[in-house]
Amino acid sequence: FESGLISPESMANTIQALKRFHKAVQVHGVDRARAVATSAMRDSRNSRAFRAWVKDETGWDVEVISGLEEGRLIHRGVVDWDQGTGGRCVLLDLGGGSCEVILSERKRLEGMVSLPLGAVRLTQEFLLSDPPREEEIGRMKQFIARELRRAARKVEVTGAKLVIATSGTAAALTAASAAMAKSGKGKGKNGAKRAPGTATARDVRRLADKLTKLSNSERSGVDGIGTRRSEIIIAGAHVYAEVLEHYKLEGFRYSEFGMRDGILSQMLAE
Repeated sequence: FESGLISPESMANTIQALKRFHKAVQVHGVDRARAVATSAMRDSRNSRAFRAWVKDETGWDVEVISGLEEGRLIHRGVVDWDQGTGGRCVLLDLGGGSCEVILSERKRLEGMVSLPLGAVRLTQEFLLSDPPREEEIGRMKQFIARELRRAARKVEVTGAKLVIATSGTAAALTAASAAMAKSGKGKGKNGAKRAPGTATARDVRRLADKLTKLSNSERSGVDGIGTRRSEIIIAGAHVYAEVLEHYKLEGFRYSEFGMRDGILSQMLAE
């Protein structure tokens, strides 16, 4: 996100992962495979070269989809596979390059917006120190607030009772919230216990503030975060905190379903 180019190292690592997937596809005798790319490939200037490399190694044509299509597939994946999404609900998906805010009503997509608020993007653009300096956090929060004001003109979700968050950042924040609750620091109002797999807006804000003060090695030791999320969790936590507060949402429930499940639903239907 800094250079506008996918690095040779990232290309090579992704090719190795795709080759492992390709081997699994062959082992299982798959009739049809679909490879989809999102924000990083939408923005990179050398995505065509990367897609040509994937084609040479696997025979697959990688589809670079729009933010709106990404949101549509996330919505389909959640409402088709996750129970309890038949009413009015908000879906939040925070990836590396973008964040999708989606309004669903009786399993119908009523509105959505895709914002450049991915955890990797914001980390690379704003959080240059470890731990980040106060002015770095301030600039990032200003950028998040500006994008959320823009989002409010496209989709209005304030006050929704059911909020479902997908992706790794949501999973990490939910696990960290559960660890806080277990330690006695994460009870709700009037001491009420939290439902499993959920995180309140208050907990997310507390986690964002706590993690901001820690170095990467310290963050990796926080229960629920670990080494896989520690480098980008500060940006991700602040985005979720700002989104929940901006829309006056009480918190979210984590769902393991998302875009790939939407892709599967569509392929099965076809």
